[in-house]
Amino acid sequence: MSSVDPETPHPTPQEAAEAEAAPRRPHTDRLFLRAVPFFARHGVHAEERTLGQRFVVDADWWLDTRPAAWADNAALTVSYQEVYEHIKAVVEDDPVNLIETVAERIATRLLDHFPAVDQVRIAVHKPGAPITGVFGDVGVDIVRTR
Repeated sequence: MSSVDPETPHPTPQEAAEAEAAPRRPHTDRLFLRAVPFFARHGVHAEERTLGQRFVVDADWWLDTRPAAWADNAALTVSYQEVYEHIKAVVEDDPVNLIETVAERIATRLLDHFPAVDQVRIAVHKPGAPITGVFGDVGVDIVRTR
């Protein structure tokens, strides 16, 4: 005897494929690292590449933290240390012209390495940017969703 109820509508193969291909709704649970400083040689100007400067990164990542919380098990979440190591590798890697490129590379790397993460927000601050004038901060803030 089949357990399928003939009165219950079932999705067509096309509907099922569309539902699977649809982007996942990001979770509301957010983990983050703030004000993580690095020294690197990114920038458009030759002096920035030669002398280097300070960059500061903020990272947020969204995932369902309930399994880790319920089990009180760090293996069921995304490690702050591992996220830090990935950010460090990108920021201290080959110099690029734009902090937009640095932010994009960090976001892509985190989404590639952590399948449980639905969305990331990366801010790259460049406190010593070569801008004529007085300013408190300069940077880029991006959000990428799986």
